[in-house]
Amino acid sequence: MGGFLGVPSREWYVRRPVSLRANAARAIPLSTRAKMCGVRTTSMTPRPETSRDGRERAGSPPGGVDLFLFAALAVQLLIVLNLRVTAWPEVTTPGYLWSRGMVMYRDIKLQHTPATTGTLALLFLAFGPATWAVRAYAIFWPLLAHVFVLRQTRAFPLWNRALASAFFLAVFFSTDGNAVWPTVVMAALAIPIAGALSRGRMGAAGLLFGVAILFKQTAAYALIFATAGLLIPRRGRDAAVLFGFACVPYFLTLGVLSFFGAGRAMLRWTILVPFTIHTDLVVFRPSFGTAAALLFGFVPLAVDAALEKPGQRDVSSRWLLLVAAGLALICYPRFQVLQTVASVPCLAVGAARLMSRRPRTLARAATACVAALALSRGAMLALGADWDGRVLFWDDDPALNAVIARLRTLPRSTPLYSELWGNVHPRAEMIPPGQIYQHPWFPFFFGVDQTGERMRRANAQPGTVIVGYRGAWPATETIGPYAILRR
Repeated sequence: MGGFLGVPSREWYVRRPVSLRANAARAIPLSTRAKMCGVRTTSMTPRPETSRDGRERAGSPPGGVDLFLFAALAVQLLIVLNLRVTAWPEVTTPGYLWSRGMVMYRDIKLQHTPATTGTLALLFLAFGPATWAVRAYAIFWPLLAHVFVLRQTRAFPLWNRALASAFFLAVFFSTDGNAVWPTVVMAALAIPIAGALSRGRMGAAGLLFGVAILFKQTAAYALIFATAGLLIPRRGRDAAVLFGFACVPYFLTLGVLSFFGAGRAMLRWTILVPFTIHTDLVVFRPSFGTAAALLFGFVPLAVDAALEKPGQRDVSSRWLLLVAAGLALICYPRFQVLQTVASVPCLAVGAARLMSRRPRTLARAATACVAALALSRGAMLALGADWDGRVLFWDDDPALNAVIARLRTLPRSTPLYSELWGNVHPRAEMIPPGQIYQHPWFPFFFGVDQTGERMRRANAQPGTVIVGYRGAWPATETIGPYAILRR
């Protein structure tokens, strides 16, 4: 019956014509046969498409164009264009200085891995330190994260997708997610990482983990969780591949910076300094209410992961849960709700999935849970956020804007030292004296590389302009609560 390479022999076709016709009829889909017989078929709810291995994956809505995706992204844009952005000076100012030719870790002293400052440097190099560019950086990554959420919910009914997107937007932005900060960028990597792990693509998953770690070292928590998830079922080879590929982005960047004489400094500032310099800022004391609110968001995904059958979905809820837990743990040891924002896309997908599960009582309970979270966090966002479209630590202070306007009247080559918290250097488009920079509010790092002493010597040079707070020292000029001194 079987021919060479599994091709049926000629005799089988000749001897079994009836079976051949029967098999051909069975090959026609049931819906097509029903239409041929004049029977009309209907479907109450869309079903997920399945891949060749039988796993559920995101399906396409009728017509092939996901109109809801565009509508949901339009709502998000409407929110973020009016919501205040936070441009954290720890990363924004170093990004600008890097774009001006100073080198990370050799000239710019920062205890974070360099991907955030590097991408900001490329942005500023291309467009300058414009306010719209800072806002665009903060807006782009959450939009991309929302796209991945919407792709995972395409097979669900419209009401389900709408509630899951509302959950994502409310939780993400009430967690200070409209910001220039590493965890906001990592939110766009969460679902792709879980997808690569689910499909067994450990090399790709490792590279994505490595990119996340290159934005913030504590993304390694998620890598540790994923490695444990492979070692428990004795998948040691996959764990080794995952961990090995996760190291590649860091060491490639180390090689590039070594070419500019900053290799040893990168190792020191990104590995040794975070483990050896202890400060009062590193405190892990979330209130009971804050901790409960964060953990409550994990409930739908955790329940769906517990109910999921092995191989049921193309992107496993169990991998989503492990990745989300690891990314949320970034809030340790320095607790801020902003540090947990990278986990939100995974939580939104889990919420959508649980609301579609049977029995109906479970789906209804899940819907009530997700709606409560979306409404409560949405109310916090609507009532507690600033809706002025400005950028915090950038252009939100009128007095500081006046200082910046005054500094811009000076030659751009004038060396500028700022004792203020905000982003003075990029807004004035000046660089610090002596080509050395460390944020002045982090004196506990001044002893590393003799940074504090080098900055003091550079600031004493004639022609240096110093900006600080009024009354701290004799000033040449005062504007509001601020003072300007020219040596």
